Amino acid sequence: MFRLLRLVILVAIVGGLLYFTHGFILTEAGELIVRKDEMKPADAIVVLAGEETERVEYGVKLYKNGWARKDVIIMAGGPVVWKYTWAGLMKDHAESLGVPSRSILLEDRSRSTEEDAVYTKELLQKNRISSIILVTSPYHSRRASIIFERVLGRDFTIINAPAENSWFKLDEWWKRRRDRAMVLNEFSKYIWLWIFGVQGKA
Repeated sequence: MFRLLRLVILVAIVGGLLYFTHGFILTEAGELIVRKDEMKPADAIVVLAGEETERVEYGVKLYKNGWARKDVIIMAGGPVVWKYTWAGLMKDHAESLGVPSRSILLEDRSRSTEEDAVYTKELLQKNRISSIILVTSPYHSRRASIIFERVLGRDFTIINAPAENSWFKLDEWWKRRRDRAMVLNEFSKYIWLWIFGVQGKA
């Protein structure tokens, strides 16, 4: 009887702790998938495909504010349908926002974040670019950072700059279905990355 009472008390204590601290725990869990570095100038800006407008618009904002020393912005994203690629559509979007065509390089072969990194590295080497500002959505920023660091290696500097004004918000993300789904999706991809690693790493 005494053991049962102790068990009930223990369960009550644990339950109480989880109830009063779940917000903090879940916020910390969400922050694990986001990486944002202190902004510094780099040779070029790299924008990864995805979402509707937030990534390109933030990449263009950084470009216009002079963060790309070599006046270069790279759009990375492969085939969409027929002759269209993510990179091509992103280029059109950037041009509509005032970026000159001569400043835009296209990486239009990739079909995954890993391929983004592999094919972007080829462009960087060809154009003698050794530092980049990496733009993607907040929920994708840490995984993209890990992959790019492993593929590019120590010869390149990466500054992670997740898009502002994203639909994804860390604040109480567990209360919104779309945000919950994205956090769980990213954690599942972390597990895959942990098990299989990055195939195209330097």
